[in-house]
Amino acid sequence: MSGKRDVPVHSGVPLTPHRSPLTWGFASAVLLAIPPLTHALAAQAESADTNPPRYGHFHIGLTIHGNGVSFGNAPRVNGVRINAQDAGLERVNGINLTVWRAREPLSGTVNGLQAGVLPGSQYVNGIAIGFAGVVTERRARWITIGGLGAVSNGSLQGLGIGGLGLVANGDIQGIAIGGLGAVSNGAVRGVVIGGLGAVADRDIRGITLGGLGTVANRSVTGLAIGGLGTVANGDIAGLAVSGLGTVANHNVSGAAVAGLGTVADGDLKGLGAGGLATVVNGSIAGVGVGGLAVVTNGRLTGAGIGGIAVVAGGEIRGVSIAGYRVECSRVTGLNLAGLYLKTGGLSGLSLSAYNRVRGLQTGVAIGIYNSAWELKGVQIGAVNRAKNNRAPFKILPLFNIHF
Repeated sequence: MSGKRDVPVHSGVPLTPHRSPLTWGFASAVLLAIPPLTHALAAQAESADTNPPRYGHFHIGLTIHGNGVSFGNAPRVNGVRINAQDAGLERVNGINLTVWRAREPLSGTVNGLQAGVLPGSQYVNGIAIGFAGVVTERRARWITIGGLGAVSNGSLQGLGIGGLGLVANGDIQGIAIGGLGAVSNGAVRGVVIGGLGAVADRDIRGITLGGLGTVANRSVTGLAIGGLGTVANGDIAGLAVSGLGTVANHNVSGAAVAGLGTVADGDLKGLGAGGLATVVNGSIAGVGVGGLAVVTNGRLTGAGIGGIAVVAGGEIRGVSIAGYRVECSRVTGLNLAGLYLKTGGLSGLSLSAYNRVRGLQTGVAIGIYNSAWELKGVQIGAVNRAKNNRAPFKILPLFNIHF
């Protein structure tokens, strides 16, 4: 006899030990309970993820029908509400004083005065003052002042001041001042001042001052001043002034002035002045001034003044003045070039040491050496060459016309 229990065998197949009805019933109950329990746990987890936490509204109120003074986390008060930390705020009409930062998610509307170390709510209509900062989820309207920063996840309307920075995820309308920077993820309409920079992800309309730079992801309309640069991904319409460079990815209408250079990828209508150069990928209609050069890929209508050169891919119609060289497809008007004029046509007056007209000249060229492929005007200089004249009148001293 061995110590192991023998298992009965029937026809060579082992038989399972006998189970009582009570055992089978318990196992079945467990199996049937698993699916509902799983769904309940999943639903509870999803509810915890999607539903915001609920906080108690314990408070002591010296109020009648919600009017008066409340101490604690009262959801609604008409009067004065004093609380350590806001949570689940609904509405305050009057004064809301809170010690610390409101719990997430920010909620409620304050109509009147909101003050504290770091107060926060969805809406503020009135005055919001935070010794550390002020945060609003949707909109801050009228006056917002944060010791370190003022932040709105929506728009900011009225006066906003942030000791270090002022940030709005939406539009800024009014006056916004940031000690280091003022940033809008939307448009700016009004006055924006940033100690280091003023930035808008959309248009800037009004007055924008950036200690280092003023940047708009779209257009700038009004006055924009950047200590180093003013940059617009769209048009500049108004006055843009920069210590180093003023750049528009499209057109400039008005005046753009920069210590080093003014650049427009489109047309310039008005005044473009750069300490080193003014460069326009389109045409210039107005005045272009460059300490070294004025360059346009199109036509220059008005005046181009460059310390060394004025270069136009099209016609210069008006006045062109350069210390060394003027080059364009045609000159119509007055040209003053210290050493060299290279053009495809001349109608007007040109004074340069070397006037080289590779086309029709119907005006007057005065210089040391004057050359024209087709002369129907006047050349005055030491040597005058007209290719359309026959010898001996092709090259003459002092004076030449078409014979």
